[in-house]
Amino acid sequence: MKFSRVILKWSMFASLPFLAACAFGPTQEQSSRANYGRDIPAAECISLAERVVADTFKDPGSTQFRHSPCFKGYWKSIPTLNMGVEFGWIQQGEVNGKNPDGGYVGFRSYKVLIKDGAVIRYCISDKDRICTPTGR
Repeated sequence: MKFSRVILKWSMFASLPFLAACAFGPTQEQSSRANYGRDIPAAECISLAERVVADTFKDPGSTQFRHSPCFKGYWKSIPTLNMGVEFGWIQQGEVNGKNPDGGYVGFRSYKVLIKDGAVIRYCISDKDRICTPTGR
């Protein structure tokens, strides 16, 4: 059992350069046509991000956040996950939440992309610091 977990961990680690190499920023044309959606007040941006991130934990009301201000930006395309470049407002930081046993997991980084008042894409790093996005 322990050996298979070690193999799995190393195979995931070995695939990181491949996945990172498959992420692409916007082309010059995409950047010139970028639509970030409507401007969003800082409090609304943070509230939307915290809500979607907290809902991934067993006890959303107990989540703890450390975050940075929202800013206009983009999320690179990830062809291996069938995700194109997305523009919008980015809110990122760290979150600590409870696991199914009721203990805190420790602070992990997160990133949320918001456009026109809706969460488009987000990810929360796992214990190995891998942040696999969810969304479109």
